[in-house]
Amino acid sequence: MIDAFSLVDRHLHSGFSEVTEQSPHAMSRRSQIPVDVLRDILDYVDKRDLPNICRVNKICCSCSQDVLYRDIDVDTHKESRVHRTLAQSTHLARRVRSFRSSFTSSDLAMALRNMTSLRILELSGLFDMDIFDGCTFKLDSFACVYIDNYDNSFPNFLSSQPSLKSVTLPGYTPSKVLSLLEATCLPNLTRICARFPWFLYLIPGRPLNEVISTGYTPIEYGIDLSFFALSTTPIRKLTIDYCYLSQTPIHLLTLFLPSLTHFTLTVWGNGTSFKNEGVCELLIY
Repeated sequence: MIDAFSLVDRHLHSGFSEVTEQSPHAMSRRSQIPVDVLRDILDYVDKRDLPNICRVNKICCSCSQDVLYRDIDVDTHKESRVHRTLAQSTHLARRVRSFRSSFTSSDLAMALRNMTSLRILELSGLFDMDIFDGCTFKLDSFACVYIDNYDNSFPNFLSSQPSLKSVTLPGYTPSKVLSLLEATCLPNLTRICARFPWFLYLIPGRPLNEVISTGYTPIEYGIDLSFFALSTTPIRKLTIDYCYLSQTPIHLLTLFLPSLTHFTLTVWGNGTSFKNEGVCELLIY
């Protein structure tokens, strides 16, 4: 069986070698492989081979860069040059659709501003809200763990992302910041992973399908969970700590969550969490 790289190499050298910058239709006519087919093939090429294909000609370079820069994952400080590259090269940054970084750098803010086509953003390191100043991307998914400064900027950022469907939000968030969330923000939200206080503000009036509660707060009194029923669509997947349910009768839970199909209960003891997962038909048992 001929591998994808061999297939590209065989046809592109014969068909693309003299192609200069033209429209995609013109390029297709002069090549043995249509550009849309070339893009499909490159999806199966080992990423280690893509830099070599970039050297064949301008068409190969452009299509290969689309694949190389589509999903970026920056795990270590040694990869800080990725931030710098995206900050300095707008034509590469606008190809990024998914960006994950476990640390920040002086180049991150500019890199984010250049990633105009970004759809998935995950920041697991500590960052300052001003890195989003000037950003024009519209996200489908956003996840962050730590924010250095809490003020109006974070609620304003969430309000500027109406296409968001999935969010993972910081563990600690001052109640005054939560209260600034507009009732109309995140209208398309279907999945939320956050501390329990976020739910009071983000479940009502939104089409939540999956809710994941992180952490726990020991309590000695019952919590009114009726807000779960205020989601505009039935919540089907729930992960929650036992402490929030311990004072709530089962019949009330089934009333608030009548369409639950996946249920994960987390129990903390001596600083360790234990999970008990179950799949339900219609009710919680």
